[in-house]
Amino acid sequence: MPTGGTITALCTPAGASVRAMIRVSGPDVRDCVSKLFGIALGDRGVFQARCEFGGGDRDLPVQVVWYPGPKSYTGEDTVEIMLPGNRTLVGRVIDCLLGCDGVELAGPGEFSARAYLNHRLTLQQAEGIALRIAAEHDDELEAAGALLDGSYGDQCNEWATEITTLLALVEAGVDFSDQEDVIPIAPCDLHARLGILLDAVVAQIGTASGDRVHSDLPKVVFVGKPNAGKSSLFNALLGVQRATVSDQAGTTRDVIIEQMDLAKHVPGAGSVELVDLAGVGEAAIDSIDASAQTRALEVIEEAGVILWCDPAGVFDAESIALPTATPIVRVRTKSDLPLSTGLRTKTNNALAVCALDGTALGSLQRAIADAVSRRTGSGVGVFVPRHRRALIDSKDGIDAAIGHVDSTKRVIEEPELVAIGLRDALDALGELIGEVSPDDVLGRVFATFCVGK
Repeated sequence: MPTGGTITALCTPAGASVRAMIRVSGPDVRDCVSKLFGIALGDRGVFQARCEFGGGDRDLPVQVVWYPGPKSYTGEDTVEIMLPGNRTLVGRVIDCLLGCDGVELAGPGEFSARAYLNHRLTLQQAEGIALRIAAEHDDELEAAGALLDGSYGDQCNEWATEITTLLALVEAGVDFSDQEDVIPIAPCDLHARLGILLDAVVAQIGTASGDRVHSDLPKVVFVGKPNAGKSSLFNALLGVQRATVSDQAGTTRDVIIEQMDLAKHVPGAGSVELVDLAGVGEAAIDSIDASAQTRALEVIEEAGVILWCDPAGVFDAESIALPTATPIVRVRTKSDLPLSTGLRTKTNNALAVCALDGTALGSLQRAIADAVSRRTGSGVGVFVPRHRRALIDSKDGIDAAIGHVDSTKRVIEEPELVAIGLRDALDALGELIGEVSPDDVLGRVFATFCVGK
């Protein structure tokens, strides 16, 4: 995590543009601006100035916007320098700034990290900035907006308040266990309130409230006929040789499951489970193959997203019956091989990929992330992996507490176990509402930012 010192970086996209903006923040801002631009900073305001490069070069007119701390984005003394968006000019001005005593180039997310440390942003709002920058569709923008405007944080605080209240009532029951006429909360009331809380948290995770969530990672299932290139694509997405690959059809018999973190390739995405199956859609060659196909069909019904793999690009719906409610990504595997003349126009909007040379794997990862978001909804937990993990942990704690509450009884028979579950749920939410923010968590959050934010 960043400490003191003065930092600077370009805050607008690199490349040619009408205007660019360079931000400088920290204790040495006044001295730096005085040295480079020859202006004395007083009250906040906008100053017209010239940057002197020296060496006979012409001065560059710039506009300097001055925000004295703590009423600035970072909470520190800050200036934002507006200048023509020419890469060479921007580089020269930054070089001049770095030549001032105590000024260093900002790291990824360092301005926002300072804003968080100076209480100008909550951790959730900082994550909202990163998500908005990376957003590629409306659902991601909506989730980023919920983080930035604080509505998501308000919801988490409401859950934490409810859990705290219920925990206090349960622990009060332990304190007054020797007094039969004192019942701080009846089991039926506790069970009902926990059920409402559980449904709300599960909905935010992005899973239908009727589902039982365990690992709760969306299952991306590879479906296709034998020897359709499913296992090769499975290995290529993972980056390791996990499934056995052979030219002989029917090599895969068992269900192979591996986790993949889409966030490494698609900013803002979460983790998924990739599931490789036996080929389906053709007659079984023996009893073992028949058993493998039966199991494969069962797994297909449980899929969150289906990757329908067909090297020919035909995607014959009559040979493979797929669930109609499940998002399907059509993948023409083995795109390095030519299609026959009669099939060249029948690719059915399929994504052509090659597992051998990696062609279009990035596009496929983006397509998987989009399909997962359509399947799971648009909650913040869908797009921010850290939030998803914390919400799942909180859900598990609430679930455990409910499991120890018999709503038909007069009193709570296992209050200690109920309290443990509620504490676990509260601790998980604490990481989201800022009560529990260890340095390694903060480091991971701001490392995902680009430089200048």
